[in-house]
Amino acid sequence: MYLNLIPLYSILAKENKSVINEDLLFIDEINNFLMDEDLVIMKEAKESLFDIILIGSGGTEGLFLKRLNDLKEPIVILSTSRNNSLPAALEIKTYLENKNKLCFLLSGEEKHIASMLKHIATIIGAYHSLKDNRLGVIGGASSWLIASPIEPKVIYQNFKINVVKIKMSELDELIEETEKEMLDSKDIPHSNELINKYKDKEIIHQALVIYVALKKLVRKYELKGLTIRCFDLLKKYKNTACLALALLNEEGITAGCEGDIFALLTMHIVQALTGRSAFMANPSKFNYEDHTLLLAHCTVPLNMTSSYSLTTHFESGLGIGVRGEMPEGRITVCKIAPDYTLENCVCMPASIKDNPNLPGYCRTQITVSLDEDGLLDLLKASFGNHLVVSYGDVYQDFFPLLSLLRR
Repeated sequence: MYLNLIPLYSILAKENKSVINEDLLFIDEINNFLMDEDLVIMKEAKESLFDIILIGSGGTEGLFLKRLNDLKEPIVILSTSRNNSLPAALEIKTYLENKNKLCFLLSGEEKHIASMLKHIATIIGAYHSLKDNRLGVIGGASSWLIASPIEPKVIYQNFKINVVKIKMSELDELIEETEKEMLDSKDIPHSNELINKYKDKEIIHQALVIYVALKKLVRKYELKGLTIRCFDLLKKYKNTACLALALLNEEGITAGCEGDIFALLTMHIVQALTGRSAFMANPSKFNYEDHTLLLAHCTVPLNMTSSYSLTTHFESGLGIGVRGEMPEGRITVCKIAPDYTLENCVCMPASIKDNPNLPGYCRTQITVSLDEDGLLDLLKASFGNHLVVSYGDVYQDFFPLLSLLRR
């Protein structure tokens, strides 16, 4: 992908060949660090991912203002740290922030600048992949989610994502239709493995019927993800959507339970940033002595586990729940706030310490280590019922992406 370079120089600096040549070497060195990321900075690049405004010298603030109306947010300013470039870049950054423009100022060593450009490319790439996506809400939110309203217009204003409301009766019809069909194992990931893992063939069959019915809704409404008021299935079918959601997430179709739209949005945004599945879980127990948090749920994506088994759904003892062993390592714990404010959003680095198997909690359980203030920060935030877990460091890109989506 190309990054379009727009160099700005004062008249005196533009006539100084040594300044220009030095800056060309500066850009070449940044490009050397970007080679593995498939990113290239280039003047007059067509179909570029974003523009980079190179502040080559002082006295360029007025030149920048003349260009401003043609620039899209976020505006990326690059300082060479020579020839009064940095003070001019700081003046421009201050002007943009006073005008409530989203901008990034890059300065320092070439390796650091390349790393920051990689993050910006990830953010902008995720923005383009998310814009105008369609997420389905099947049956509405569960009755206990009293702080998580489903407001399609407000959600689009804040995230540029469309919410499609789907009646539970439509899923019921598709389940009944699918039950009459012969399931094709080619259309079901891990079908033979899943069937062999569960002793009651009728229950595993129906769990896979629910998966196929949900896939039909995905195709019909052109969905990139969905959440379902899943406890309604327990009443009618004595089964769950847990396995179906685990499989959908593994496929890259973001899938959440309980009709929690804010957990679904968080999972979908994290998936766009990382290209990996995310796990929606209940914060189940705080331990203030060792700064850990127990997270648990029955829907872990299979590709986030080193091994898994199929058991019953925790609260009901019915249907199928997934118990997965999640590899220890660095993760990010995050959640978009139901009041839409960035202040109440959660996004913090953490690590998986172990996978307990405790009674009284959902089937997949992980003990997560936070830093010393992490638990207190969680309690201060108002994020609702669930948290989202992603492998890797998402927190560097999470808030800038949310800011960009709000533009």
